[in-house]
Amino acid sequence: MAKRTLWAASFALTLLLLLPLACLGASRSSFVFFEGTQYPLHVVFIQGEKPGPTVMIQGGIQGDEPTGFLAAQILAESRVRTGNLIVVPRANVPSIHVHQRAVNVDMNRRFDRDYNQFYEDRLARAVRFLLSQSSALIHLHEGSGFYDPEYVNPLRNPSRWGQSIIIDANVHDSLDLARLVNSALREINASVREKDYEFKLFNTRTFESDSRYAQEMRKSLTFYALANLNIPAMAVEVSKNIGALGWKVKHQVYATGVLLRHCGVDIVPPSVDERDVQSQFERDCRPKINGTPLDGRPLAIRSGGTITVDPASIGQNADKGQAVAVFASDRQGVNIVDSPRMALERFKELETRVDGRKVSSTTVRFAGAMPPPLPAGPPVFVCWLNGKPVQVRQGETLHALVGDQLVIEGVLGSKWREVLNFKGYTARPTDNDGQDMGWEIILDPESFIDRYRLPGPQADVARYQVLRETKGARPSSFYVDVAPRIVRSVKLVDAKGQVITLRWSSGGEVALPAGQYTVAETASNGPANRILSLAGGRPLRQGDTFRVEPGKPLLFSLRQATTFAALGTMTLVPKAQEDRAARNDTQLVSDGQSARYCGELPPPGSVY
Repeated sequence: MAKRTLWAASFALTLLLLLPLACLGASRSSFVFFEGTQYPLHVVFIQGEKPGPTVMIQGGIQGDEPTGFLAAQILAESRVRTGNLIVVPRANVPSIHVHQRAVNVDMNRRFDRDYNQFYEDRLARAVRFLLSQSSALIHLHEGSGFYDPEYVNPLRNPSRWGQSIIIDANVHDSLDLARLVNSALREINASVREKDYEFKLFNTRTFESDSRYAQEMRKSLTFYALANLNIPAMAVEVSKNIGALGWKVKHQVYATGVLLRHCGVDIVPPSVDERDVQSQFERDCRPKINGTPLDGRPLAIRSGGTITVDPASIGQNADKGQAVAVFASDRQGVNIVDSPRMALERFKELETRVDGRKVSSTTVRFAGAMPPPLPAGPPVFVCWLNGKPVQVRQGETLHALVGDQLVIEGVLGSKWREVLNFKGYTARPTDNDGQDMGWEIILDPESFIDRYRLPGPQADVARYQVLRETKGARPSSFYVDVAPRIVRSVKLVDAKGQVITLRWSSGGEVALPAGQYTVAETASNGPANRILSLAGGRPLRQGDTFRVEPGKPLLFSLRQATTFAALGTMTLVPKAQEDRAARNDTQLVSDGQSARYCGELPPPGSVY
């Protein structure tokens, strides 16, 4: 017992040293990365009552595993007595909507490098960033059968994953994962009455070349955490072959709480009522389309009109963290909740889903002539650019920036079932029929097929062609020019209301007095909401505040809001250290101008 206590204390100390301790005082906040896209990532940050390590909990990376995202949602409401939590309840919302393991690719196989092709890769980029702020990872899953190191029967053998706690190695460097998990398992299994449902340690031996699991697991998030960040990483896997959803959620929450305690984080999770879990999962939802609820009765939609979902109508479900989707029958997988649609072509019905479960289907009737009247002249293409409708005529060019959100809606007045192909982009890699109409396209030339890039008006502008490939229709096309996003400045407001404008130059330093600042505005050549600010690793909305602490330089970063690609980082140096910034003769350049910082705060309204 003495040895075990000594080991536990040593392990906890190691975790504490991996991340700076939080300040005293509990707090809870949430943030939505990729807001307004088809793949929003909701994250909850909980600072505990007492300082300690930070552990990340994630569920929902594969959409056909509801136990994981339901358990993570409950854990996001925990009281944290010691340490801190970063909770990602639903890491892959589009896959949850369709109740599938993957949409384009398996997101839990995208962590062996920085891929940049599908929305899953952007989510993985943000998840890696969050994990870099953590001392350990607990990943919540739901697998088939029951893991056993020996073959017992078709449902209980080494090829099954359920009712296990998975690690990639027994020992890695100084981390004794097997000892940690085995110690936790004694407590976890004491709460499991059904012996056949007890959890087992599952070491995939991912580092070893002869492991049957190595090829796939080396792409996983737990392996990334262990191999790249050298932090403990465990997956808690319940069995899909246990029918009682409430039982699985309750025991996954409990197992996670025990593992957290062994990692130095002490929580009090909400009590879990098994029947309540089932009823919450089966919660109904009646979204309103243009003010009319989807209640099963036929819905009238004006031809050529805009179809939007009233956010307030799904508020009760969203407050519980549930993922709500409304799909048109001709665009399954495109969520109207996150992206409005224009009624240019007929479709039969609208389907409502909550956490991947179909709750209603509503027949659609169109009021007025369909299609709407055809305008005179060449074809007119209708698109949404960053949520705003735009029209582009045959041969014209739509001007956009890297990271902008484009949806090709259709052709005005067309009587055809249109096929519009954005050359260089693939909407559905498993069924590439050239149809890109209706799908969200994040304009990122680095993710497009390079051979389709055309010369633009400037060397740094990428041009792509959108071709009308509709059978029987007159051939036509338009172009999309994608220019780089250029950040010019960031406006901050200090506690006295003084506006300070920082000319943006990645890698630069700015001396500021210690204190509280508010992010007022980010100026660039595009919409401000397409840029994400981060202070010390924490995301900030416009109007959010952050602190520059005495003696602690703070990294202030900007990223593309839709791709999480870096736009640069500056260091905010507390005024006590301003002499060093002055000695470095820091130059911050923007729009061909430069300013030298000598450590003195300029007059109100001045530009740094």
